[in-house]
Amino acid sequence: MDEPLATVKAGEDDLDESSRVEPGASRGHPTPVRVLMRGLEIIEALNRQGSLTTAALSRKLRLARTTVNRCLATLEAEGYVERLPNRRYAITLRAVTLSHGFDLTAERLEPVRAAMHAAATRVQWPMSLMKLQFPEMLIDDSTDRESGFAVEYFERGMHLPVLTTASGRAIVAFSSPQVRDTLLDYIWPDRPEETLATWADRAVFDRDMALTRERGYARCTRPLRLTEQGSFAVPVMADGEPVAALAVRFALSAVSFDEARKRLLPMLLEIALAKGGSRLIGSWSALTSCRLPRELPAQ
Repeated sequence: MDEPLATVKAGEDDLDESSRVEPGASRGHPTPVRVLMRGLEIIEALNRQGSLTTAALSRKLRLARTTVNRCLATLEAEGYVERLPNRRYAITLRAVTLSHGFDLTAERLEPVRAAMHAAATRVQWPMSLMKLQFPEMLIDDSTDRESGFAVEYFERGMHLPVLTTASGRAIVAFSSPQVRDTLLDYIWPDRPEETLATWADRAVFDRDMALTRERGYARCTRPLRLTEQGSFAVPVMADGEPVAALAVRFALSAVSFDEARKRLLPMLLEIALAKGGSRLIGSWSALTSCRLPRELPAQ
C-alpha cells in the first residue's frame, strides 16, 4: 500500500517513518502507516453506515477526496470493497471474513450454549446451535447425544447447506439487507436442487424470508427414512445481526408443526435470549407474552 512520496500530498499520507513520531508512539518503535490507517477507517465507516459515496466518506472521515479515492481504489483492487452502479462503495464478503480469526460472538453464545444443555431434558427433542461459516452452516454445539429422540446425530463441527436448514434460513432472514444480499449473491446461483420446488425464483424466496421475519422463526421440512423431520430455528442476535441460530428437530409423525410451535418454540426462544440476549424482533414479543404468532401454511 506504500506510495511514492512524490505522489502523496504533504501532511496527508506521508509514509516516511523517520520524519516524525505519531501521537502515542515512542522513539524506537515503527511509526503507524497513515494510509493504512485511512483504509481501515474507510472499511469501518462502510461497515457501520452501509454503502457511501466518495464525497460522503470524505465528509464523515474529514479526509481529502483524493486520499479517499486512492484508498478505495486499493481496497477495490484487493477485493475488500466494491463500487455499486449508483456510484457508492460497499464492503464485500472478503472484508467480513477479516474477523474470522477472532470470534467476537463467543461471549454472546456461551450462555445460550449452557442454557441449551440445561434444557435438553425438558425439550427432549435434539437441539443444535449453528453459525454461518461461509458458505455453509457450522454446527457449534448440539444436544443430540442427550436426546433420546435423535434419529441421526448432528455433531459439533459438521457443515450443512444454508438454504436447506431452518438455522440457515433464520440467519438469512434476520440478517441486515446488506449482509443478506451479499450472502445470497454467492449461494443463490448454486443453491441445492431440492430448494427449486420451494422457491422458483428470488422474488418467491424474498417473500418467504419476509414472512419468516414477521412470524419470528424459520422452519424446514426434510424426508427421513421412515418419516419426515420438521425443524424450527430462531436467531441469536447481537448488535442487530444474527450471530447464530438455535434449532430444534422433531419427527412429524410424532409432533405436528402446530404442536411443536406451541410447546417447543417458546422454550427455544427462552434459550436464545439467555442472559442479556437480543432485542426482540417482530413477533418474538408475542412469544414471550405467550401470544403465539399465527401458524403459516406449510412450505
